[in-house]
Formats: sequence, structure tokens, C-alpha cells
Amino acid sequence: MLDALSFAFFRELKEIWVSWYKLLLISLLPLTTSALLVGIFYQGVAFKLPIVVVDHDKSQLSKKLLFNINASPTLDIKYRVNSTKEAIALVQKGDAYALVEVPQNFQRDVFLQTDPKVTAMLNTQYILIGKIIKSALFKSVTSSAGEVEYVQHLIKIQNKNTSLHKITPIKLQVTAFFDTYKNYFLFLVSALLPSVWQIFIVVTTIVSFGTLFKAKKEKEFFTGGYIEMKIVGKMLPYTIVYTLLGVSFLFYIYGTQGWIFEGSFTVMIFALFLTVIAYQVVALFLFVTGFDYSRTLSLGAVYTAPAFAFLGITFPVSSMNSFASFWRDLLPISYYMEIQISQANYGANIFLELEKFGSIALFILLIIPVFFRFRKRLVS
Repeated sequence: MLDALSFAFFRELKEIWVSWYKLLLISLLPLTTSALLVGIFYQGVAFKLPIVVVDHDKSQLSKKLLFNINASPTLDIKYRVNSTKEAIALVQKGDAYALVEVPQNFQRDVFLQTDPKVTAMLNTQYILIGKIIKSALFKSVTSSAGEVEYVQHLIKIQNKNTSLHKITPIKLQVTAFFDTYKNYFLFLVSALLPSVWQIFIVVTTIVSFGTLFKAKKEKEFFTGGYIEMKIVGKMLPYTIVYTLLGVSFLFYIYGTQGWIFEGSFTVMIFALFLTVIAYQVVALFLFVTGFDYSRTLSLGAVYTAPAFAFLGITFPVSSMNSFASFWRDLLPISYYMEIQISQANYGANIFLELEKFGSIALFILLIIPVFFRFRKRLVS
């Protein structure tokens, strides 16, 4: 039995060594893809987003307001134009994400306290960027309004402390619970890397078995019995490689960036290992539905590619419709990410993770029909 496993394991290692395609799938491709994602989001925070302004007033106060907006690390007044039409054209072309319009008689109306309005128009197609710009604009305009109100009170009261208290009688302290760094690198890349990782696990497993059947060498490979052990042995090199890749991603995110990991790395490594096996079994299950290499690669892509959208990272699980929730339940990575989040952010006790581990293990039970289908195919 162990001889069969050893035979399949070392034969697959030789196959990998002579196959540039398999070598790429377990080394350069996942590493390059991951490096690309890291490079895209490495900055972590959005800053100096270009906006366009239209200042109809051109007063000292309007210039001060625009100075405060431009002083925000998030915003960059890249364009100053004379008409709203020109500003909208720049936003429509994608040269600016938003426009800010200061009305005529802005300074006069501020000091007459007639409630003048500064207009901001955002390109809401970029949901995240729009939200960031809205927050930055609100902070800048509020700060400017506070400065004006402070001066007005100071003229009346002639006391700095009293004037300051008049405009800020209540102070609000806002502290983020989990993404305390307010960093999109931690928020997105910690989910994107596992999402890419699971795609390569499925594709590599399908390629490993698909090329064997495509070359019609399956009878030769499985000669001598112990079909189940040979299947396990053939998967084992990839199990090891992708577990090590997963661990390296995990240590890169939480071990080299200075972010605190509250839980247990041992729990996470075990979760990684189980998830790799679960995806390998799912890939084999897809393959044995018809033993069609090309068709199974397409099925694997359909199954794994949209996974990131269903993880509940960028869209809350509680707001997902029934189909999205159903599809999420079909993905082992969903349960793995729950474990990663609960370990990284909360340091949850391992007993609280047992249900999630059990959910991942249920996918591994698909190995039973996989063994049955292989045996039926090979002995027929």
C-alpha cells in the first residue's frame, strides 16, 4: 500500500521536473500573480486623488477653503477651471474623480450667515474612491467652517479658549476595531492572495490528472491495484507545495508587515492544509464527472474565479441573496477565510473554530465518490 503511494508520489515529482507547464503552475505563476496583487495594493491607502475645482467667488475665504482641501493627503486639486461644464467634462473623461464648485458671493454669504453651499460632484462608478473623496471633502469643509466660526466667536468674545469651546463643545473619539491601520493592503490582499491560491490548487490538480488521461496512460499508471493510494500519492506533491505557498503568504501578510496577529499560526497552518486537500478533492470530483480534461478546466475556472466576491470581505454576508449565500457555502475558501479573520483579528479559541474545520472536512468526504468513479472507470 505504501509502495503504491511512494510510486505515485515520486513519479509525479519526475513528471513535474520534465513538464514546464506543471513547474510554472506550482512556482512562477502563483508567485508572479501574488507579487502583482501586492504591487497594486502595496501603498495601502488612497492618496492624492485628482479632483477639479471651479471657484466662482475667488475671494480670500474661497482660496482658504480650496487650500484646506488641497492640504488633505487624500485629495489633489489637479485642475482649476472657470466653468462647471469644463469640470464635468474632465470627470467624464476620467481625468478627475470629482469636482468641487464654490458659488459666487461665497465669502459675503458666509459672513452674513446665509448658509452658502459648496457643491461637490463625485463619479460614483468608483464606489470606494467616491466614499474616500466624500469623507475627505467633508473633513476639509468642516475644518474650514470651524475656522470661520472660531474667528467670528473670537471677534465677539475676545477669548481664545472660550471661542474654541463654542465651536467644539463635544469631541468625538473614533477608533476602528479591526483594521486599525485603515489600510486597504491588509483589508484586500489578505483575502485576494488566498483567492488566487485556491484557483491554482484546482487548476494544477486538474492538469495533473487530466494530462494523464489525455495521453491515455491511466491504465499504465494504475496497473497493480491500490488505486486510492496512487491517487493520494499523485496529489501529495501539490499538497505540500500549496500548503507551503499558503504558509508563505500568511507569514508575508502578518509576519513582515508589522501587523498584529492575535491568534494561533498553528491553527492557521492546519486550516491551510485542510483547505488545500479540500480543493484538490473538489477538483477531482469535477474531473470524474466526465473525465473530460478541457471541460473540467472550464468548470474549475467557473467554480473558483468568482470566489473573492463571495467571501464577505467587500460585501457583507448578511446582505447576500440566497444564490450568493449558496455559492459561498460551496467554497472551502469561505470557511478558511472565516478562520483567518477570527484568528487574526480576535484570537478566537480553537473550539470556536471546530464548526468551520468541520465544514472544510465535509468537502474532503467527496473523495469517496471520487475513488468509486476512478475504480469504475479503470476496471471497466
